[in-house]
Amino acid sequence: MSRTLRVLAVLLTALFVFGACAGGSTPSPSGAASQPAVSAQPSASAAASPDASVDASAEPSASEAASASAPTAGGSITVTSLWGGAEEENFRMVLDAFTEATGITATYEGVRQDYATALQTRISGGNPPDVAIVPGIGFLRRFARDGSIKTTEEVGLDTAAIAGNYAPGILEVGQVDGTQYAIMVKFNSKSTMWYRPDTFTELGVEPAEDWDGYKALIEEIKAGGEVPLGLGVSPDDWTLTDWFESIYVRQAGPEAYDTLFSIDGNWTDPTVTAAITEMQAVLTDDNVVGGISGALGTGFVDGIGQVFSAEPQAVMYYEGGFVGGIATGQVNTDLEIGTQIDWFDFPAIGGGDAVTIGGDVIAALTTNPGVLEFMQYMTTAESGEVWAGTGAIISPMIDVDTSVYPNELVTKEAEQVANASAVRFDGSDLLPAGGPNLGALLQQAIQGNDVAPLLDQFQGEVTTAWENE
Repeated sequence: MSRTLRVLAVLLTALFVFGACAGGSTPSPSGAASQPAVSAQPSASAAASPDASVDASAEPSASEAASASAPTAGGSITVTSLWGGAEEENFRMVLDAFTEATGITATYEGVRQDYATALQTRISGGNPPDVAIVPGIGFLRRFARDGSIKTTEEVGLDTAAIAGNYAPGILEVGQVDGTQYAIMVKFNSKSTMWYRPDTFTELGVEPAEDWDGYKALIEEIKAGGEVPLGLGVSPDDWTLTDWFESIYVRQAGPEAYDTLFSIDGNWTDPTVTAAITEMQAVLTDDNVVGGISGALGTGFVDGIGQVFSAEPQAVMYYEGGFVGGIATGQVNTDLEIGTQIDWFDFPAIGGGDAVTIGGDVIAALTTNPGVLEFMQYMTTAESGEVWAGTGAIISPMIDVDTSVYPNELVTKEAEQVANASAVRFDGSDLLPAGGPNLGALLQQAIQGNDVAPLLDQFQGEVTTAWENE
């Protein structure tokens, strides 16, 4: 079995858990909002059994379906997402390939601030984009249930015809209450600790394997006269939720993680405070460029620049696999992979080494001409290979082989997910849309504020959000 299939098999197990976290109680495996809880994850080798493979020959391929229905020329659609910089450039390559394949122009509209709010405003105002990246699974559930997005059936997309392009379960990511609304188009590991190999060599230090070793590494870096960590928090406080989730799943365990990010989650549980305490132990004024106040005024990409610009200020930066594409494609195009940029696994805690991932789904908001063709194109290996070839993403489609990945950073990322002991979906993306902001709570935490009353308030607000969803 290829590494791509092994990645997809493990991703599938993560997505079943992701469905459990979405809070539904319907016992059928019908979608993200109604999956039954999964108590444990199999290893990659166990998940990647022959039964997980799909014979695509029984159905026409998505590329054949798209070719059969694509117009000969003309037409245009709008596609909206929250990406900018290198992420936008990489996605534009996919849009350009779509235009070349179909003759339909896909106009990109990026919204960098308050994306979910801006998207909702356009929907409410009767001027939605034709297609959008949906900002989180909570928003997917809300948009689907209030009729803001179209089902794939309404668009005309035959999900049975494209099923052979995915491992079983992948399409269920975009289902709400058993109905297909969206298609998963990409994912990344969020268990990658990025660092400067050249500076590590100068300091005589090595990547850490466990959390105690990581905290010792931070002290060694400071003793060598360097700042250990870059950190960008504002307006991108989701970087803090990723820190919390990576610590929590390792420290409390995958099953506790499943519960916390579901309707049954108890944010006043001691395991939550314990994870925040570990965050506070490493995200300190002494460990972060500009101190915590500086980080609160620094954006995500600027934080990457603190480590990987031509004049670095720090040695390590924690975030997902997408950092590699941003660092080498936007922040510093002269970076040498393996010498000036690399990553190691987010350190294990007490033996816990589960991997967290984040992914994006795409949905149609209109049925205008060209929308069907675009949705079909995004299910093809052709689109996946264009995107994966940028090094920015791991493709969820079976036919996209890891040989298309352009460098060792992203190939290693795919292997990390494939070989993980357990995989869990980004927790904050599973929380209800319109609920309390976990990132804002964590900003208060790293400033040294008492988290007990903050967690009490958060628990009350998130309970209400689940009830109102």
